[in-house]
Amino acid sequence: MSIPAPELPSSCWPINTDCCSEFDQYETEVKARAMALAGETLRMLTGYSVGGCPVVLRPCSPVCAKPFTGFTPHINLDGQWVNACGCQTDCSCTAVSEIILPGFVGFIGDVTIDGVVLAPTAYRVDDYTRLVRQDGHQWPTCQDMGLPAGEVGTFTVELLPATPVDAWGAYVGGILACEYAKACSGDRKCKLPSGVTEITRRGITMSIQQGMFPEGYTGIREVDAYIARQNPHRLKVPPTAWSPDLRPGRVTTFGG
Repeated sequence: MSIPAPELPSSCWPINTDCCSEFDQYETEVKARAMALAGETLRMLTGYSVGGCPVVLRPCSPVCAKPFTGFTPHINLDGQWVNACGCQTDCSCTAVSEIILPGFVGFIGDVTIDGVVLAPTAYRVDDYTRLVRQDGHQWPTCQDMGLPAGEVGTFTVELLPATPVDAWGAYVGGILACEYAKACSGDRKCKLPSGVTEITRRGITMSIQQGMFPEGYTGIREVDAYIARQNPHRLKVPPTAWSPDLRPGRVTTFGG
């Protein structure tokens, strides 16, 4: 029994190849690999702060007795989500139904309860991490993790843990995909560094040597301009900061 060759995973990075007139002439496999490699390269060089595939979360409060996969609330009192705003004088703290999402959230897709998609006006995102209910209802405290997502008794949140790719990102993705397609086809006019090598086995594949972009740039000016804007400090992963003594002000980052 032969083991099938693994498929190159999609990077979920939109690619605009209008700048590469010859792109359509390449084989379908070459184009697919080139686009996936371009997207994954840009994700890597932007410190994974841009693009990527949406994920679906199933939040659940720790007060539930059943095993769960989800996230703890900021503060939970008898199943009610509340703010931890640290009131002093001239301050009013009121109960709020919110869920703390993991890390940075750049976009919220569908939010479903019992299989019903909520209207986007029913919630907002604060501080890029807090999903706040604003239609007068409460988020579910528990859900049945034994049921498939979308069934009655379930609660799901679709989100993108990064900044969505804009038109410029799609454009430079096309430029980079064009160069990968050239390299994959043995074109000597390819602008990529020599760290890209060509391997032929069961069709055309590609190998990237470690340290291909040691300075965090590709050497292609349009692509590098985009990378410099999105990741000026050439970070490898998105930055995070946490302090038990710091209670930052609440900012509604989008929605609401």
